Amino acid sequence: MMKPNLIYIYIDDERHCPKEIQDAYVVLTARDYYGAIDIIKFCLSTDTAMYIDFDHDLGEGYSGYDVAKYIVENEIPMAGYTVHSQNPVGAWNIHQLLSHYGYGRFEV
Repeated sequence: MMKPNLIYIYIDDERHCPKEIQDAYVVLTARDYYGAIDIIKFCLSTDTAMYIDFDHDLGEGYSGYDVAKYIVENEIPMAGYTVHSQNPVGAWNIHQLLSHYGYGRFEV
């Protein structure tokens, strides 16, 4: 069985990934911080590229910003990212953190 070249990781505690993205990519959805970290670790263990679509507010506890911090602190490679959060300050913080550390933001 061939593995996908890219996993699209959709992080959101409530919303579903848009159908047009699901139709175009292999999508794994994380509903919280721990789910996102598990998917990231899976992609790393299988040497699969990942594109991450962040939401900031993930309910109680950790946020999408915490996921971004984990990525930066562990120097995890990403094919790119986007932020779809309804929280403008949280979205800006995620973008600022990742771009400061050289992560590219582009559409897949």
